[in-house]
Amino acid sequence: MATKLLTDPFAGIEDAPEPTPAETRASLLKSTRRGYVPLRKEFVQRRRGEGSEPRSSLLAQFVTNRRHRPLDAFLLLHALYPITRDEPLDLKTWARLLSVGNPCTPNLVGKSFSVLEEMGLVERAHEGRRIIVRPLKETGDRSPWTRAGEDSGEGGPGFFVIPHAFWTGGLSERLTMPGKAMFLVLLHDTQSPRTPTFHVALERMAEWYGISERTAERGYRELDTAGVLTHHVQKIVDHRHPIGRRTVHHRALVPPFGTRDRMVLQGRTRAAVRKKVEKTQAVGTVGGAQ
Repeated sequence: MATKLLTDPFAGIEDAPEPTPAETRASLLKSTRRGYVPLRKEFVQRRRGEGSEPRSSLLAQFVTNRRHRPLDAFLLLHALYPITRDEPLDLKTWARLLSVGNPCTPNLVGKSFSVLEEMGLVERAHEGRRIIVRPLKETGDRSPWTRAGEDSGEGGPGFFVIPHAFWTGGLSERLTMPGKAMFLVLLHDTQSPRTPTFHVALERMAEWYGISERTAERGYRELDTAGVLTHHVQKIVDHRHPIGRRTVHHRALVPPFGTRDRMVLQGRTRAAVRKKVEKTQAVGTVGGAQ
């Protein structure tokens, strides 16, 4: 071997195996170094006082128009934006990332981003032959993007988070549109430790979220089959009910998507950010003292 190394300078230099789309996606998500992506709650449901009911928002438009791939592209775009903001990805790379479980082409990716552009959720720009896609605010009003929670007066209640386990654990491929819609609704409504369960009646789903009873029921079944949903039935007093009590269905997501799991993820990220800032400040102090 030593003789070969002396005679062949390329000895030992071999091609790496081609990563799968799932491996590429997992690697890029890991490089964001935070474990979750925050989204404004207004993407799922309009705030109270913003016009008359119903309170359905952009999520309902994805569901009604069966825009499954554009929704996938939208969620992944936000998840990866910490590392693509300064180094945008090519459409061919996006096609690979969106090919996990279901092959995707650059043409299909382009169409998905066109849909998002029409909905006021992204902006596209040409840089030479490349098409650069950047997110806009999740409200659909074409406002410039800022990370959810960073706006003045917009605290924790204004956003919810999606753990990266949604992608790395394969849940994003196991769920169809109804399952993803109800997954986002549950994340939206159980972000606060004060409300770890979701108990909106099926008959009110259309009014509150623009999602039909049938779609909600299908979504619950998908989440239950995927093993990420738990359910508890409670009897409460209702003097208007024929028997004096009515049934309330409480639903909650299980680890790694439960309310506490998301709080832990956020806490770890905040701690890591503080540690990084303190380290940077310490280095600056030492440098200034020299």
